[in-house]
Amino acid sequence: MMFSRPALRNLLLAVALLFPAAAHAAPILDDAVAHEKAAVAGQCKAATYGSDFARVIDFNNDGLDDVITNLGAVNCDGDDGKLCGEVGCPHNFYVGIAEGGFVLIGSADLYGYELKKRYGNLVFEMKANAVSCNRDDGEYCTITTRVRGLRFDTISKR
Repeated sequence: MMFSRPALRNLLLAVALLFPAAAHAAPILDDAVAHEKAAVAGQCKAATYGSDFARVIDFNNDGLDDVITNLGAVNCDGDDGKLCGEVGCPHNFYVGIAEGGFVLIGSADLYGYELKKRYGNLVFEMKANAVSCNRDDGEYCTITTRVRGLRFDTISKR
């Protein structure tokens, strides 16, 4: 059976839409906090972790524990905030999955965040650099977002 080029292209696009590439799937980690600490060990000779380094909370409302890590809470080689940059500190967001383990769904350089309950769901109010809101002023950009399943849905940016 022979296909014309346009028909073959359309067929391949349809298959790609129906069966996304598994190569883009994030690995499942047994322990998100241990994974983060191993990554820090690659950057710091000596690390101590503040109480807000890892937060375990069900932020996507599926009944399973999720994990948020804040590298700004790491004292790396005697320096607080050494792992932070000019646009905030790295935060990593892991979702717990029913099969066991965690999947990294996002990373962001933030100045901080708050979790707030709205209509029974938790939403993030993240403080980010103004560039995140397409601005160049000195004010924070506040990004309000929620997590559904394994993805962030942005509600607003201001």
